[in-house]
Amino acid sequence: MSNAFPPSPQHDWLKKNTGDWIVECAYFMAPGEDPIEVEGKEFNDMLGEFWSIGRFEADLLGSPMVGQSSIGYDPVKKLFVSTWKDSSTPFHYTFAGSLDEEKNALFFEGENYDPVRQEVSIYRSKINFLSDEERVLSLSVEAGGSEIPILEYRYKRA
Repeated sequence: MSNAFPPSPQHDWLKKNTGDWIVECAYFMAPGEDPIEVEGKEFNDMLGEFWSIGRFEADLLGSPMVGQSSIGYDPVKKLFVSTWKDSSTPFHYTFAGSLDEEKNALFFEGENYDPVRQEVSIYRSKINFLSDEERVLSLSVEAGGSEIPILEYRYKRA
């Protein structure tokens, strides 16, 4: 049986995520304060030809946290799509965005619940692929007309 939806170059691009990663995590708790820094791990594999699936693990000051991500490309909408959920919150975050091939970066935006402000807010993330061995993910939320950083993950291939 032939596949009605063959993988696109965008799907092939997602394979950059595949593998095991050591993650230096910086969590920004309050403006002007130094971030909390911890080390994590992420394991990524492809689900067929279309989805990059990740499992993230970190210890947040004595509380283990496990997260699950997915990134794919929707050929009808012509957008990259992403999801995130973790063991520390009951929320399922969704994002859509685009690839800037010149910058070697994925840009995402999504309307998701902000537990700090207790309201739906615009979240923005960027995944910058520095090389095949290193990438950086940053996440921020729009609040009060400002972009507030939430976290930065620096990945190095294990």
